[in-house]
Amino acid sequence: MERTKGYPAALDKKLQDTKLYVDDSNPEFSKSVKAISRTNSHMCYQCGTCTGSCPSAPRSSYRIRKFMRRAVLGLENEALTDPDLWLCTTCYSCSDRCPRDILPTDVIMAMRNLAFKRDIVPVNFLKTVTAIYASGHGVPNNDVNRAAREKIGLSRDPPTTHTYAEYMPGIRKILDHYKLKANADRIIKEREG
Repeated sequence: MERTKGYPAALDKKLQDTKLYVDDSNPEFSKSVKAISRTNSHMCYQCGTCTGSCPSAPRSSYRIRKFMRRAVLGLENEALTDPDLWLCTTCYSCSDRCPRDILPTDVIMAMRNLAFKRDIVPVNFLKTVTAIYASGHGVPNNDVNRAAREKIGLSRDPPTTHTYAEYMPGIRKILDHYKLKANADRIIKEREG
């Protein structure tokens, strides 16, 4: 190849290949996201359907398309430290509409798992873990909800751990196995004292 006029040899070498040269890029992050999510985020061509489908996007700064791009480029710190990572409601609208059959919601969940391993989790999510450990629900049933359920002809308690308390030991066993409750308690204590 003829040398590019005026450029150093190092730039010539970079121009010969197609790799992305970004100091912040971590290819292992992309592999981890793929392994956890079990979806091919690298197939995303940034059409924007995911963000256009997202019910959170018009009401917040959340843009799932940014997170898909970060997964592809291996931008680990940028993805895991962005508070918007936690704005996804996991409704799967983006996954239902993706023209490439990618599961952006699962990519977000993979990133959340990786963030949790680095203790990067909002306290309100950690408090949800403690509520699930106590009752099996992130939002436990209350008297107002029970009255509303009765009014429309439903049982006072939904057919969940509110009705089947015998499943609580199993839920706690799962949370204990993954140390979710212990880590949630530790992080909450560190942040709130």
